[in-house]
This record gives sequence, structure tokens and C-alpha cells, in this order.
Amino acid sequence: MKKEVPIAIGFVVGVLILFEYFFKAMAPGVSDIATKAQNWGSIVSAFAMGLAAANLVVIHGRRIRSKHPDAWMSWILYLGILVMVATGLSAQESALHNVYSFLYDGLYLPLGTAMFSIMVFFIASAARRAFRARNIDAMFLLVSGLLVMLGNAPLMRMVSPWFPKASAWFMSYANVAGNRAIMIGAALGMVLTGFRVIVGIDRSYFGGE
Repeated sequence: MKKEVPIAIGFVVGVLILFEYFFKAMAPGVSDIATKAQNWGSIVSAFAMGLAAANLVVIHGRRIRSKHPDAWMSWILYLGILVMVATGLSAQESALHNVYSFLYDGLYLPLGTAMFSIMVFFIASAARRAFRARNIDAMFLLVSGLLVMLGNAPLMRMVSPWFPKASAWFMSYANVAGNRAIMIGAALGMVLTGFRVIVGIDRSYFGGE
């Protein structure tokens, strides 16, 4: 029953949502049932986030008890959780809420921006490895990448108006065509994955095969 019940629930809910999306005009009452099912999904997701937070606390508690060399990071995590929860639940105009706004806007957001800025170096390193004309495909990638970068450089716009036009053509046609192909492939993969979950072939959502 540990496997059959989740599979049955996934099948019933999946078929219900699909039927409501494509045939709701034929059965108006199905929309209310599908909406309730989606609301229950949101509630279960909220509980799953709470379970994940509890699991995080347990894992770092084990690290502290085992006197791991990085246990001080776990203490910082606990302190951050307590401070953010205590200040986040405070009244809107209170001093504690001002502390929450400062920690979120003045500490969390800048740290996130710094992390993304570090990714620029990894992207540059990946571009250096990719822009090697080892074959015809890599040569096309190298030429198109150089034209796009040169077309967006202000200096090259002063040299020749051809560079911005070439860059705009690659971004408007070649880039859009490639993105659409990737999106179509991803959509087909999502449909196939959803079908596998509905019929019970993919059982990874409850730790199965």
C-alpha cells in the first residue's frame, strides 16, 4: 500500500487536472474540484517546506554534536533562522521589522548579487573553452558569438553600422529559432514526464525506482 496509494492519488489528480484544462466546458463542476485539488497541492507544498526546514535543523544539529570543523557555520545558520523568524513575524511598523528589512534588503540581497557576479567568471571560463574552432559547429559558434559581442560594443558601432545589424540579426532570428527549439523539446519532455508520473512509471516522487 505504500506504493499503490501515492500512485493512485497521482493518477486521479493528474487525470482530473488534465480533464479540467481541456474539457471544462463539458463539465463545469469539475473546475471547482480541480481548484480544490490545486489548493491542497499548495498546502502540501507548504508542509513540505516546513519538513525541509526541520530536516535542515536536524542535519546541522548532528554536525554540531559531532564537533565538525565547520560547526561554526551551523551556529550561524541557527542564528540567522532565529533572527529572521523573530523579526519577520513582528509588526509592520515596529523596530524589529526595521531590523528584518535591513537584514533582507541590506544583507541578503547584496550577498545574492555578489554570488551572481561571481558567476560571470565561470561563464567567461566556459566561453573560453567553448570558443575554440575545433570543428565547423564550433566555428559557427565562435563567429556568431564574436559578432554579437562586437555589435553590442559602442566602439564597434562607431567603426561600422554593419556590426549592430549583424548582432541584431543573430539575436532576432538565429537566437530565437534556437530558443524555440529548446523550449519545444523541454515542453515535450515535461509532457512525457507528466505522463510517466500519472500512469505510475516514474515513482521518484515517493522515493521509488
